[in-house]
Amino acid sequence: MQIREQIKLVNIALSGTLDLYRIWAKKHQLNYNALVILYTLNDYKKCTQKQICEWWALPKQTVHGILLDFEKKGYITITASTKNKRERLIAFTENGEIFASSILNRLYQMEENAMHKLGEEKRKQLIESNTKYYELLKEEIENG
Repeated sequence: MQIREQIKLVNIALSGTLDLYRIWAKKHQLNYNALVILYTLNDYKKCTQKQICEWWALPKQTVHGILLDFEKKGYITITASTKNKRERLIAFTENGEIFASSILNRLYQMEENAMHKLGEEKRKQLIESNTKYYELLKEEIENG
């Protein structure tokens, strides 16, 4: 198989995986971006809008709009950072944790089931291969 075909297959798999998250979000009356924000807040407990934007390559306005909606619904609090007053820390409220759990708990279970089915060795290979490909591609793009 030619390298271009291999790259195409990797990109199809990555894109398809992300699309599964879009489908899950839609089933819960959310869009993909709102889902990844919930996912991030659930993983990190507190983070900044800037971090969310950087981690998911999302536009600042998109994240800001979703965060305002979540704040209006009482799902999150936005407070000034003690280290940098210009920076705002985002965290779930109790209602936000309940809301996020109602969407994420089943998703986490399905992710874990899929990973268990892969087996320990393939999980290790998946992580190592994806990480190494990311690092090499990043290096190429930064130097390219």
